[in-house]
Amino acid sequence: MSIILQNMAQLKALFEKQWESIAGNCDTFLYLGGNEQSSHEYVTKLLDKETLDTNTYGKSSGRNGNYSTNYQQSGRELLTPGEVRKLDNDYALLFIRGESPVIDRKLDILNHPNVAQTPDGKGARFIHGEIEGSVGSVELVRDIDPATLPAPHVPDVDYVLYSEEDLQKLFEDKEKQANEKTKQNQGAVHRRGIGS
Repeated sequence: MSIILQNMAQLKALFEKQWESIAGNCDTFLYLGGNEQSSHEYVTKLLDKETLDTNTYGKSSGRNGNYSTNYQQSGRELLTPGEVRKLDNDYALLFIRGESPVIDRKLDILNHPNVAQTPDGKGARFIHGEIEGSVGSVELVRDIDPATLPAPHVPDVDYVLYSEEDLQKLFEDKEKQANEKTKQNQGAVHRRGIGS
């Protein structure tokens, strides 16, 4: 199942108390960009922090002047919410459970090899729900007296209705025939090899 949102505020509005549970059960999170503050903060938290080594130097002058160096480690977000907001539109952030986050270039769909099959590539428009090459249809009716039903119309088409068990047996028989034919061909090749 894929959950597609414009921003995290939509999820929070729909599921006020459970929104974190819904987002937390997703193994993959793809951030394509946006301009909503809570989404930026959510992505920043997902990215976690990096460790920075900081050196500070001190020097005092005077009669007994001294010099000191301090080493310190501090944490910083990989990207702050402001940096997430400014993310280049050519890039996306991908989070996969158990893996480090990935920043990757977005695919330009107009350069996809199958774009010619879409309206953008002068292909036919896809109509959702349109049936092409239907195999058949079944209508289940309850509580109707069969005697009151009109005689079924049978088209001039030959067809066979198989059960799941029939199909399984049919496939097993075809596989068995193919294996026997392969064995026969191997035997003929072997016999020709012996005589030569």
